[in-house]
Amino acid sequence: MTEVASQSEIAVLMTCFNRRETTLRCLRSLLSQAISENYGIQVFLTDDGSSDGTGDAVRDEFPEVTVLQGDGNLYWAGGTGMAWDAARPAAFYLWLNDDVELRPGAINTLLTAYGESADPSTIIVGATCDPNSGKTCTGGMIRESWYNVSVITPQDKVSECDTFNGNIVLVPSQAEQRVGGLDKAYTHFFADGDYGLRASRLGIPLLVAPGHLGECELNPLANSTFDSQISFRQRWKKMCGPKGYRPPRQWWAFVRSHAPRPKVVYWIIPYILFGIEGLFGGKLRIRRHVRRPMKVS
Repeated sequence: MTEVASQSEIAVLMTCFNRRETTLRCLRSLLSQAISENYGIQVFLTDDGSSDGTGDAVRDEFPEVTVLQGDGNLYWAGGTGMAWDAARPAAFYLWLNDDVELRPGAINTLLTAYGESADPSTIIVGATCDPNSGKTCTGGMIRESWYNVSVITPQDKVSECDTFNGNIVLVPSQAEQRVGGLDKAYTHFFADGDYGLRASRLGIPLLVAPGHLGECELNPLANSTFDSQISFRQRWKKMCGPKGYRPPRQWWAFVRSHAPRPKVVYWIIPYILFGIEGLFGGKLRIRRHVRRPMKVS
C-alpha cells in the first residue's frame, strides 16, 4: 500500500471562462467535501478573461481560493498549466473541470484508491455521469486501437484504463516528477488524453476510482462541429479552432506522438471524412465519437 505523508497538500487546478454560476457550484461541492485532517486543500483557479464577473464572484464567496488571471487565450490546457505553475510544490494535483459537481465523499474515494495502490506514482481518475440519465460522461478511457478510444463505465472497485478525460484526475507529485506538466502543443482537446498516454508509456498505473464521483453534462452538439444544422464552413472552422475536434497543428502533434506509421495518413483521415460528410450535407456520419461509454469486465 502507498504511504502518504501527514498534512499532505492537495492543489486543486481549475480553469473557468464565462460560466459564473457553474464555477461557483463546482467550488461549493469541492469545498464542502469532508476529508481526513491529514490533507489540506488549496484551490488555484485560472479565470481566462471572463466577462461575466466569475473571478470577482469567486473572490467574494471563496476568499481562500487563489484566482489567477488569463487573457482569454489560454483555454483549458493553458489555464490548467498556469494554475499548476502557481501550485507547485504539492503532494497531489487534482484536475477539476469547473462544470463538475462533486458528489459527497468524492475526494476521499480518490485518496482511498490511491492509498490502496502499490505504486506511489499511480494516477487516479474519477468518472462523472449525466445528472439526468445517470450515464457515464467522462472518466477513464480504454484504447481499443490507437484511434478508437472509449470512455468506460466505472465499477464498484478500481479498474485500469489507458488514458483519461481531465474532468477529475488526481496526479501525485511522484507522477508529475516523471511526466511533467501538460504539453504546451495543445490548447484544449488533446491535452488530457496525451498526458494519460505519456504517463502510461512511462509505466505509471492509471486507475479509475469506484463509482461516479461527480455529475456533469456532455457539451451539446448544437452549434458545434457535429451540428448538421449549421453550414459546412462553420463546422470546419469550429473543428479547426482552438477548442475544436481536430486543430491541424495540434492533431499532428498528437499523431506524431501516438500514432503508428504512416503518420501523415492517420493525420489526414479525419479531414477527408469530414469532407465526405460535407458532400452529403451532414446527413452521413462516418466519424467515430471518442466519448462512447462502454463497460469493462
